[in-house]
Amino acid sequence: MKRLIYLFDQRLNLITLLLLFWALFWTLDGFDKFFDGELDIVFEKWASKGSVVDNAGNVVYTIQPLNPVGWFGVNYTDQMASYFKTIHVSHDTAVALTYAFAGFEILTGLLFLFLFLWQLLPEKREDAKNLFSDRTLHRLAYKMSVILFVILSVSYQIFGDRTRLWEVGTYMLMTLIAYDIWYRTDRFLLELRQKRLAGIDDDDDTNSEQASAYSLERISVERMEEAE
Repeated sequence: MKRLIYLFDQRLNLITLLLLFWALFWTLDGFDKFFDGELDIVFEKWASKGSVVDNAGNVVYTIQPLNPVGWFGVNYTDQMASYFKTIHVSHDTAVALTYAFAGFEILTGLLFLFLFLWQLLPEKREDAKNLFSDRTLHRLAYKMSVILFVILSVSYQIFGDRTRLWEVGTYMLMTLIAYDIWYRTDRFLLELRQKRLAGIDDDDDTNSEQASAYSLERISVERMEEAE
């Protein structure tokens, strides 16, 4: 059981969870623009906007809303077309630009997904020299995220949607914080791996990198004292 817990801690560290989050975020947001919800009447009582009664107080009929219904629930095609209409861009051009942006989102999400899967591989993955191990793809994925948010920020400024602009600014800040967390955590784990390869360990091979990290400083001091 202890080995299983350490394995879980090893594979699902903070970096892994961040990569999974951004993979789902961009992939779902991209596909959201291809699968629009359909406008339909919501007949559930909780959705009722009001009712009409007769003189006896009996409900004659209720006022039900017309809402987008579907797995994603939002009709992005019509929404983006209405945005672009304010700057005199045709409907077909607006849809094409929306789908192009969605494709870029999906590409970014898939890149994060590949990084997530690579992170689940055994530790020996670091020994290979490639775009994964030198973190080129990691940096590229976060840069692509920033580019996407920059495009959205400029677009919402042009369209005059201050609410969406505020949301995008919040996501931009979240991206920068996530990058900083990834960078610091990744550096910590790489330095820890170098120490482990150098023989500084807690003599428990079942430990995860994070768990064994809390014993490294103590063991280093003890070995220095023994050497003296």
